[in-house]
Amino acid sequence: MVNFILLIENISKYSKRDIDLGKTPFDVYRLCNCIRETFCLSYSIRKENNLYLYFQKEHVLIKFEGTKLRYLGPDERSQTLLLEKALSNTKKESFLENEQWKKSTPGIFFRKFFDDSSFITFYKSLRKGKTFLMIDHPQNVEEKVEDFNFEFIENMEVDFFIIPFYSKSRDKHKIIELFKEVKNIKPISLSKIKEVENKILYINFRKDQQ
Repeated sequence: MVNFILLIENISKYSKRDIDLGKTPFDVYRLCNCIRETFCLSYSIRKENNLYLYFQKEHVLIKFEGTKLRYLGPDERSQTLLLEKALSNTKKESFLENEQWKKSTPGIFFRKFFDDSSFITFYKSLRKGKTFLMIDHPQNVEEKVEDFNFEFIENMEVDFFIIPFYSKSRDKHKIIELFKEVKNIKPISLSKIKEVENKILYINFRKDQQ
């Protein structure tokens, strides 16, 4: 199983009409590429994977659960519409930190948090093993960030790969610092692979080879 958490500062607003007119915002298009690379194979879905999208501005977490996913196709339209429905559903609910996951569509769930710290507390309750935090651009020379090598995870229980979705200028976001304070999180780099969706593709490929 591979669990991915994407840290997303904000995302452009869009509607079904925008998608039908071929006006998908670029950041939404890239995010859908990440969804596709997490789950979509040529003729099936990666049931063993889960994808968490944490939208920091709204403190909203959306979960795509591989074993329960339905209606997710390899095409951009199905991905954007499922994501848009989940985002719309979050706006209909109030604070949900102490509630159960709310269902948007089969295999897609959401919940809200009071702030980033409460999200970090929830993350701690999910994990069991080690987490890798992608930091491609360290903020100071003293910070030790190793280039990622799959030898790191041989014979190791890995729960999550946490990947910021924003540019290097935002790498010092507060939430990154909060994650660094959590035990069993290892900062790593995949700086030679630029796009987030390609990092996910690479991780899935290497996991398939094990």
